[in-house]
Amino acid sequence: MDTTRILIVDDEPDFTALLKANLEEVGNFEVMEVNDSSKALRVAHEFMPELCVIDVVMPGMDGGDVVAQFRADPHLKNVAVLMLTALVEENPDTPDGETQTGGLPFVSKTSDFGTILSCIEKHIEESRDNPPVAEPPSRTAEVWDLG
Repeated sequence: MDTTRILIVDDEPDFTALLKANLEEVGNFEVMEVNDSSKALRVAHEFMPELCVIDVVMPGMDGGDVVAQFRADPHLKNVAVLMLTALVEENPDTPDGETQTGGLPFVSKTSDFGTILSCIEKHIEESRDNPPVAEPPSRTAEVWDLG
């Protein structure tokens, strides 16, 4: 079984520690967490993840800014991204509870771990065949329509 590298970018250390522990317990993930969005690019270069789970609302650089940095970087532009936020609720109309906004997948932080894991696995599989092409907006509060 191959190990998949996942980078979690979120300003809430308790949340990232819990998500990391749950993912590592699954057994086929190597997980790195960064709680300062301004360090996400550097950490991603060192860790070279296959998927980044990124919070939308963070102080300083928000999730859209982080994704924009990844997409502008030739070494990270094809890293799959799953946005994780408390700004959206789990979508009851999709089997995995996911919402799409601006071409990027979103899942609610209030979703149970099984739902989040399902979304992560789905996007890892999809990214292996289809590199992402979405261009994120630059500021969460001003641009993302999460209502």
